[in-house]
Amino acid sequence: MKPRLPLILALLLAGSLACSLLSTRPASPTATAQAATSTPRPRPAVTVQAVTATQAAATQAGGTAAATGASTAAATLATAGPATAAPGGTAQPLAYTLDTAANAQAAMLPAFAGDVTTLPDASRYVIDVTITFDSAAGTATLAGRELIRYTNTYSVPLDNLMLMLWPNYSDEYLGQLTLGAVTVAGAPVQPVMESRGLAARLPLAAPLAPGQRVDLSAEFTTRADPGVEQGARFGLTHGVLLAPTFYPIIPRRVNGDWQSEWPPSSNGDVSNSDTAFYAWRITAPARFDNGQSVAIAASGVVVDHSQTGDTQTQTLLTGPMRDIALAVGDLRSAQHTLPNGVRVNAWALPEHAAQAQTLADEGAAQVDNLDNLVGAYPFAELDIVDTPGAYGGVEYPGLVYIGVVDANNHFEEATVHEVGHQWFYSVIGDDQLLEPWLDEAAASYTEVLYAEKIHGAAAAQHYLAYFKNEVSSASDPNQPIGLPVDSYAALDDYAAIVYARGAVFFDTLRQQLGDKMFFQFLHDYYQHYKYGFATSAGFEQVAESTCACDLKPMFQKWVFGNQ
Repeated sequence: MKPRLPLILALLLAGSLACSLLSTRPASPTATAQAATSTPRPRPAVTVQAVTATQAAATQAGGTAAATGASTAAATLATAGPATAAPGGTAQPLAYTLDTAANAQAAMLPAFAGDVTTLPDASRYVIDVTITFDSAAGTATLAGRELIRYTNTYSVPLDNLMLMLWPNYSDEYLGQLTLGAVTVAGAPVQPVMESRGLAARLPLAAPLAPGQRVDLSAEFTTRADPGVEQGARFGLTHGVLLAPTFYPIIPRRVNGDWQSEWPPSSNGDVSNSDTAFYAWRITAPARFDNGQSVAIAASGVVVDHSQTGDTQTQTLLTGPMRDIALAVGDLRSAQHTLPNGVRVNAWALPEHAAQAQTLADEGAAQVDNLDNLVGAYPFAELDIVDTPGAYGGVEYPGLVYIGVVDANNHFEEATVHEVGHQWFYSVIGDDQLLEPWLDEAAASYTEVLYAEKIHGAAAAQHYLAYFKNEVSSASDPNQPIGLPVDSYAALDDYAAIVYARGAVFFDTLRQQLGDKMFFQFLHDYYQHYKYGFATSAGFEQVAESTCACDLKPMFQKWVFGNQ
């Protein structure tokens, strides 16, 4: 996530550098609009169009066929309980079940389709959700039902399970999730609500042994409220619904219990969950009452689309993703398909339609750069959505929200940062509450790597100079970067240390190892923790293994401090 702080203006470079990097957020090198030596870099011709329901599906699907190998061994949503019906229509069963939800080859690049078979114990979600808008109230409702298959991957039996209801986290979500009927192994369960309604503990009739799996179902109704323009990650902005983690989701276990407490700080990202597979269906209006078409952007790949009257339905599959997100509203689209087949879809408000192609191009450039420097983006698609007020930007697997799109390309840095999170948070997971530097410092340094590739070495050095200046503004510029999010006194300190000093640490490590060894380390780190969960200690171990050297003094100084 990129917090949104007041705009800071700085001269990017003297001389003939042809770029403009004015943006908002901590650790943000920016260019003054009056810099006589800075000229806009050339852009491809903008190809933006109004999106109909059918075009929206085609954009996201990219012509990909549904995954094969469907099994009838498990119950569908329709047979496990009533499926969600389209407005004024009749519910149809999903084509996917808990047995087939992980048959997600269609969501992957062909070279990585085999990855879906390497995670047999990953959780599986089958979700059916219907979205309606109340134009008078300015709200939206997501009514849904989900099936979950959960495997105990821990070494101890579990006597309960936990569901996180993230829309109830009122510090960052504008709305509320109401949990309906819940079953475990086919039997009704009475959830025990905890953490101010943020978590629902589900008692088990018998302990779930290590390696044992269990199926759950849950009904839910989630309300989304307007006001994201003022700063939030969930709700409505300019009539567009942005709804990450809108459904009940199983959290991780930390230190012997579920990580289900109310987050101690809203400075950064708050949710943690393990990699899972999703087969999900979205039913929504095809147009609003005023006749505007409605587009859907969502994590994964569309494998089926239909429209009946004013109602559209999309079915999606994901590869291994930690959680999912969507956006629904009047959006304009543009695309950039990379030579390896990754399709980057950009979705912009009508007033930002001219910026849609720029969003897609900049996102694609970062995907291509990190493919080479870190490891492959394994998924077939990535969606970038213009959502004013979603901080500087907010990352989710396969979809990112950009909150600062404007007519002057002041969103390049936010776009680059959030796309960087597709490697650091999505593919390589980490605890965003306890060790947020592992994804935020890394994503901040990907801004340097992007600047170096796209704008040149001088632009990269300007980023680093800006980061160092940000560090000097912290109340304690020597505070270690590897602390929990609530260990930093305020958002300014969190940004200056975790983002800015964290990026400087990455560059210091690069100077210590040399370019060849540093980028070999990034590849090794990616391979070691792909679809898993990294730790600070693990990061250090991989680095030391790559270089065959002792980095403990460096990590003690920069990361751990006196912990």
